[in-house]
Amino acid sequence: MITFIRRVRMRNGYFDEALDLLHRRIDYLYQQHGIQLELRVRFGGPVGEVALVSRHKNASDLELFRQKIMVDQGSSKLLREISEVTLPGETHDEIWMS
Repeated sequence: MITFIRRVRMRNGYFDEALDLLHRRIDYLYQQHGIQLELRVRFGGPVGEVALVSRHKNASDLELFRQKIMVDQGSSKLLREISEVTLPGETHDEIWMS
């Protein structure tokens, strides 16, 4: 099992807007590709940090997930909108294996 975690931080004053955009992207990816993402909000630590979490059977499944969303124009549009309300340079990816 592979767990992929992408952590981002919102710009001050944009938390609600960023959460709305993140929920729209999560819904879009599920509707278009059947990809399930979980949104987690940090309790303590850096203010305004959230994590998107996906689980995959193996590394090949994760790579297929990445390929699907890299070429999806709708997903890219939502990602550009999200980038306007998040802090540049504050995105961190983690891949965990169990």
